[in-house]
Amino acid sequence: MAVMPPPPASDQPRTNILRKVAVIVAIIVCLLLATLGGFLPIIPGWLFLVPALYLLATEFESGRRWITAGRRRWPWLSRQVKAACESRWAPRFARTLDDLTDPRK
Repeated sequence: MAVMPPPPASDQPRTNILRKVAVIVAIIVCLLLATLGGFLPIIPGWLFLVPALYLLATEFESGRRWITAGRRRWPWLSRQVKAACESRWAPRFARTLDDLTDPRK
């Protein structure tokens, strides 16, 4: 079985930039769908809000700081995140979001 060589060093920055752009687009789409879900009863907004916050917190240090500051400023938001993470229906990454953005840490 042949082992493929790693891509040339010049491709690494380009791949990293494309990945960041794809993540930003995914965050924007999820936030738009979450906002739309707030107005339309057909689409559950939280279903798109949680992945958007997760991507924001895991991919960008500034996003992590924004979410932590929001949870510190609005205690009800922190309670909602905690309740969502403790739900049996919560995805696995919800606990990671809680750990990354817990204002008490």
